[in-house]
Amino acid sequence: MVTDARDSGRPRAKAKPEAERQRHPTEVRRRLVIESARDLIADKGLFNVKVRDISAACSVSPGTIAYHFRSLDEVLWEVIKAETADFYVPLQESVRDSSDPVAQLFTFLAGMFEDNADTRRHWLIWLDFWAAASREDSYGEWMNTHYDGWRDALREIAERGTELGAFTCADPVAFAIETAALVDGLAAQCYSRKSRISVSEARVRLIAAVASRLSIDPPSLGARQ
Repeated sequence: MVTDARDSGRPRAKAKPEAERQRHPTEVRRRLVIESARDLIADKGLFNVKVRDISAACSVSPGTIAYHFRSLDEVLWEVIKAETADFYVPLQESVRDSSDPVAQLFTFLAGMFEDNADTRRHWLIWLDFWAAASREDSYGEWMNTHYDGWRDALREIAERGTELGAFTCADPVAFAIETAALVDGLAAQCYSRKSRISVSEARVRLIAAVASRLSIDPPSLGARQ
């Protein structure tokens, strides 16, 4: 378990003089802490980040963090929620207006395998969260709720595509479960340290596998970095 943000037992960082402090509204200050913690977690691991690390990264005292968050647990929870929303919501918005279920599905899936810092950070945080969810009931329940929504989105696209005759999917529920598992498995392989599978290869294999499952040719999504 992580320790309380107010119970570090270590010397507190020296606070800045009053004249040097920049005052922020509570939500701005909380967001600053969360953003700093997010990068640290991706770099060091979910349960290797301490309050003093976050304090140094966002240039606020440990006491300020304790004022805005009840515990380090709360900081970590907020990081997970923010990372999930910031990663998935833009992807969902990018395909929301598409009338083509094939383009909608594959653009969304391909967007989960970008070779950039933000996507890599997301998967590093999420991989750590899997371990936490396997040991903590509260983390596990939240993750299950997230996966319910993720599988429902895939199932709905599969049902809509089948109704429109865009592809064939005899069992949308099974398709959703298997596709979600394929995404996770490829991500664990291509975003791990010293991976022998590149992000671009994982993306190509994901698209090919899903297209085969739906009995269609893999769509061309254009050149990607």
